[in-house]
Amino acid sequence: MTAPESQHPVLGVMHAHRSIRRFTADVVPDLDIQRAVEAAQCAATSSWIQAYSLLQVTEHETRTQLVELVGGQPQVARAGAFFVVLADTRRHRLLAERAGAPYANNLEVFLLATVDASLFAQNLALAFESLGYGICYIGGLRNELPTVDRLLRLPHGVFPLFGMAVGSAAEDPGIRPRLPSDAVWFRDRYPDDEVMFEAIERHDVEARAYYTERGAPGRDWSGGTWRKFRAPSRTDLAEYFSSKGASFE
Repeated sequence: MTAPESQHPVLGVMHAHRSIRRFTADVVPDLDIQRAVEAAQCAATSSWIQAYSLLQVTEHETRTQLVELVGGQPQVARAGAFFVVLADTRRHRLLAERAGAPYANNLEVFLLATVDASLFAQNLALAFESLGYGICYIGGLRNELPTVDRLLRLPHGVFPLFGMAVGSAAEDPGIRPRLPSDAVWFRDRYPDDEVMFEAIERHDVEARAYYTERGAPGRDWSGGTWRKFRAPSRTDLAEYFSSKGASFE
């Protein structure tokens, strides 16, 4: 029998995750940030390349401008700390240049950096939450990346992926249910569509109850998901990332 999550502190923190959008005015101390960053750096990294960086935005004016650039999310300015997670290939390029060696840039290089940065970011979120803070990923950072890039003065080979607001929570929004584990965990073969639809329907039952409890009856997970992908979004991303040195070859 599997022991309850309460007996496994890390699992307990992971199961308690929720996105916090209202924070107190308390600043996150540098010592806690350093502890979280150093723990996040223990994430797996392909071939030890460590292709990520973390930019903390502390200037009030810059954070205020970012609020509008990410779609009007006030937590970007109000949270105790705000960070931009970067896929970072610049160090590698500088090393190749110094060695007089070619830099073999292709899609795999970009994927390595985005995967490395994402693993680092999830470790960072877990570290902050284990210290008692709430976090909110800010995917809206990609709404207007060229403007964000100019605002943050990012060099060539550095790719902003998303933001992260961190601080002491001023709300408890509850925990959104997730797909049942058998909808994402398979043995040997991917399931047929009938099995997948059955798992989705079980998830929709939970999702409908979640929305009804929050005053939005009639909504479910599957409806919100197919609507999200009705039309392409952020169609300028390839052009922007290419301009910063990414290759999709």
